Amino acid sequence: MRMLLFILLVSFATITDSLGQSIETNGAILLGTNITLGNQNVLFNVSLKGFGTLNYGDASIETGATLYLNQIFKRHTLKTRGVGGGYELFALGGVGKNNNLLGASIFQNSSSLLFDSRESGGFKGLGFGFQRELLTKALSAYTSRRGSVIVRYSERDYSIQMVFRNDLKLGNIFNGQATDYGATGSLYISYSTITSNQSAYLAGIGLDLFTPKPNFSRTPTNTLNSDDGRKNVWFIEPSQKHLFYTNLYGYATYQDEFYSVSGSLGVNSQKLGAYIQNTLHDNFGLNPRFPWDVAAPDKLFYEVRTSGSIQLD
Repeated sequence: MRMLLFILLVSFATITDSLGQSIETNGAILLGTNITLGNQNVLFNVSLKGFGTLNYGDASIETGATLYLNQIFKRHTLKTRGVGGGYELFALGGVGKNNNLLGASIFQNSSSLLFDSRESGGFKGLGFGFQRELLTKALSAYTSRRGSVIVRYSERDYSIQMVFRNDLKLGNIFNGQATDYGATGSLYISYSTITSNQSAYLAGIGLDLFTPKPNFSRTPTNTLNSDDGRKNVWFIEPSQKHLFYTNLYGYATYQDEFYSVSGSLGVNSQKLGAYIQNTLHDNFGLNPRFPWDVAAPDKLFYEVRTSGSIQLD
């Protein structure tokens, strides 16, 4: 991902130098704070994010970066106090008069949206990203690095996008940590729209998987999720067993001039997590399985975020 961003920045500089006034750019910086309250996460967050676009003719490139700091009270269902943080980078290339900044809704760590209501250009593009979350104390084993694949389509004042994140490592473009535990896979499909000079909405569907760290010192002969002993399954430390979750949910955000409110509501399903991971591990040689409690009933997942922000154009 670092090589990708370097190439894009060099390309920006080269094109800008040679074409001068033919280049159109737009960008903004958002400084914000938010409070997250839910049955899996309780956080106070401070973030700084920047997003920009560069257009020449029908060609367009957009990039984003964010840096954030969390005061943690509960994270990944584990109650613990500590400080965490992280950063995210991404870049997309495509076609269109891209300038309304709605592509900044790709950012995951904050509910605040960046947008420019004065512009109304469309964009059709594909890109990659890189995300790093730093955790301390009881959660330090779950510090994660994930790669992203991003597809985005927008027209005038709205944007539709799909973001897939995973800890797979495929060369330098998709540069995940390749641990196969912690925050592993996520999928988000969302729609965002600018409704006035100072307001915007976002709505989407999300899927998140989290698995605790296996006990690699034990032979994977766990009977849980083993299909009557036919599959190898890891053992998990007893104190970590409750960290399993798979959330399938809907989410929405309303952004005004200085604040935003967002919420997520859905289901936490052990059976769904087992189905997704078993399918991958059984068919792509990623053995052993993880000991999902496939007999456990589904649980409610909910989360609310309130944010305050200042957008600097």
